Amino acid sequence: MSTAGALIAVFGATGYTGRLIAHELRRHDLPLLLAGRDAGKLSALAAQLGGGETAVASVDDRASLDALARRAGVLINCVGPFVDLGEPVVRAAIAAGTHYLDTTGEQPFLRAMLVHDTWAKSQHVAVVPAAAFEIALGDCGAALAAGGLDEVDSVQITYVTRLHASQGTKRTALRMLQSEGLAYVDGAWVAEPPARRHVFVELPRPVGSVAAVSFPSAEVMTVPRHVSAREVRTYLSVPTIAARLLSATAPVIGTLARSPLAGLGTWLLGSGTDGPDETTRRRDVFHIAVDARGRRGDKPAGQRIVIRGRDPYGLTAAICRQAAALLRAGQPRATGVLAPAMAFEPRRFLDGLATEGVAYEMLPLVVK
Repeated sequence: MSTAGALIAVFGATGYTGRLIAHELRRHDLPLLLAGRDAGKLSALAAQLGGGETAVASVDDRASLDALARRAGVLINCVGPFVDLGEPVVRAAIAAGTHYLDTTGEQPFLRAMLVHDTWAKSQHVAVVPAAAFEIALGDCGAALAAGGLDEVDSVQITYVTRLHASQGTKRTALRMLQSEGLAYVDGAWVAEPPARRHVFVELPRPVGSVAAVSFPSAEVMTVPRHVSAREVRTYLSVPTIAARLLSATAPVIGTLARSPLAGLGTWLLGSGTDGPDETTRRRDVFHIAVDARGRRGDKPAGQRIVIRGRDPYGLTAAICRQAAALLRAGQPRATGVLAPAMAFEPRRFLDGLATEGVAYEMLPLVVK
């Protein structure tokens, strides 16, 4: 299927992330198809954007998903939690021969979608989950950091971020705590409770030394698809005292998250899609340190890429826009179920986000 000139569908367009993506696509004059369950909200959003086609579709209505996918050249899915609601949308896109993107960070969903790889290839479709701030940047960074090594022993990705989370992000975080969590060790995905490990990472000024605990981010699923590393883990910065405390109590955290008490957290979060306003978003800054350790020739070696920027939610919209434009132009590097760095040339993809305030630098990494 040729996607040149085709519509880019945003499913879940009236949610928090969906609206940001829709505005970003309109800002770049890309042809929009706004989709979701509520016709009135879709019409109101289209009017706000100055136009755009709309389509009513629901995850529990297969015919509506199939019709939506057939109208689009690229389908961006913003309806989560993806582990519960994502697969019908992926199946509809593949069946229609339509490229697929989403903003998930959920390990179980990415792992489950690998079953569709052969089918997607036969349909000449690129299925690219995790086209978002949290995964796409680290995944591309891992490809670049590992590229200078002959052998890769480990990839460690550490997030240092200040984030005012949306309701959807909070619900996803709770689901992540309720799952067993995975790390990649010795060529296999293995269960590992969140916060089981803690590390200290020295970053350039003004960040300096930070403590971080392991958490089940989806680079654990994506990076091993294109980097032959023996180990992949992801970490999130926390105060030093909290890092030690969380590591010591990691099994308890998972147990509590799966207990009836978690129901209270779900009730408190509600089912809304609200998130921070633009002023708040732009104050949220981040650094992502991607460390690759291994060997170069017969000597131990390592490389670090530090990626920095601001406004993770706005940046997620820009990442989806850039990815969708490349897919629409027929420029994925491959077909099938792909990690971001498999679908798009990593350096070019990161460089394309420079206008959004994303910068990165390669630094030496001492390996003992």
